[in-house]
Amino acid sequence: DRVFEQVGDLFEGRYPGYQSSDTAYHDFTHTCEATMAVACILDGHLRSGKPPTLSRRDFELTVVAGLLHDSGFIKEIGDVEGTGAKYTITHVQRSGEFSARFLDQFDVTPDEIRLVQLAIECTGVQVDVDSLPFRNKRERFIGSVVGTGDMLGQMAAPDYPDKLDRLYREFAEASTYPDAKGSGIDTYTGVSDLMRKTRGFYEGYVLSMLETQWGGVHQVLEFHFEEGKNEYFQSIAANLERIDQMIQSNE
Repeated sequence: DRVFEQVGDLFEGRYPGYQSSDTAYHDFTHTCEATMAVACILDGHLRSGKPPTLSRRDFELTVVAGLLHDSGFIKEIGDVEGTGAKYTITHVQRSGEFSARFLDQFDVTPDEIRLVQLAIECTGVQVDVDSLPFRNKRERFIGSVVGTGDMLGQMAAPDYPDKLDRLYREFAEASTYPDAKGSGIDTYTGVSDLMRKTRGFYEGYVLSMLETQWGGVHQVLEFHFEEGKNEYFQSIAANLERIDQMIQSNE
């Protein structure tokens, strides 16, 4: 509860030393949507009875990683250039660094902070989970839950199609910085181009990431929702269909 309250303060500009969130897309709403997806996956896993066995503390740390995964977008006081979108390429690293400072005020051990930071690294678009120094399958599972929750929470959001223009504005700003070269975010020519490439991004990248890098942890959502459904996939399919309709109406 305290973490949730203070992360809210961080995004709203009430956290000491930091400005309020000014990124067009990656706001507190997105953080909450991603964290809710994390909680749903954890619930499905616990209901499934499948390994690895998670403790109450594991649940807490995984949710905390979800809440903190985009904290790196927030600018410090005195940072007046552009918006937090300029940190698109580095925000995962920045989120990990902020998390270490932030969690130091709580009863969290250095080893638990290490795990939270590793879980946050799993949200990177170009992450290679195999290369991250997880110590066991339980730790890797926790990281995979956070990576999966971030992606599903984003693409299944009911207003995702309407917010693609905001996402493009972030990419456009980030692409003006040297660290964006080779990242892929500088390849979009406009909002329409991003919209046209969204289905390909999902079918050609996201589905593969869910199964390989993030170990298929999304499958336990069938134990969370009634009648074995995966409502996140259903919402994503509806969003992609709506995006296709929006493209057709603009042509």
